[in-house]
Amino acid sequence: MVKKFLYKFMPLVTYFDHITNSSSSKPFNLTPFANMPLYVPKSINLSLNEEQLKAVFRKHDVNGDGCLSKDELMKVFRELGSRNPSWRVSRSLHHADGNGDGTISLDELDELVKYVAKQGYGIN
Repeated sequence: MVKKFLYKFMPLVTYFDHITNSSSSKPFNLTPFANMPLYVPKSINLSLNEEQLKAVFRKHDVNGDGCLSKDELMKVFRELGSRNPSWRVSRSLHHADGNGDGTISLDELDELVKYVAKQGYGIN
């Protein structure tokens, strides 16, 4: 009767652990669950400093021309977890594209990184 009760209301691992360690002073051994986290988030947001953000932007310059096009910026903002990357690209071009050519050059990259850091982007 007691075994049926324990089997029904206790996790299986704890039940077998209790049966095998019957000389234990505790009635139930809950050590398998001691290190179990209470909450596990789906993703962890990590904030990046300006140098790390610059490295992320430079990594996405796939054609190596020293400028980030709209498509390359779109990929960066997707990686950074933007909910609407096309809108973020247009806003970042508005803030950082000083000469108005529609791309971000290496000279304008510092201004872009300041804007992105101000918005709180990091790696998801």
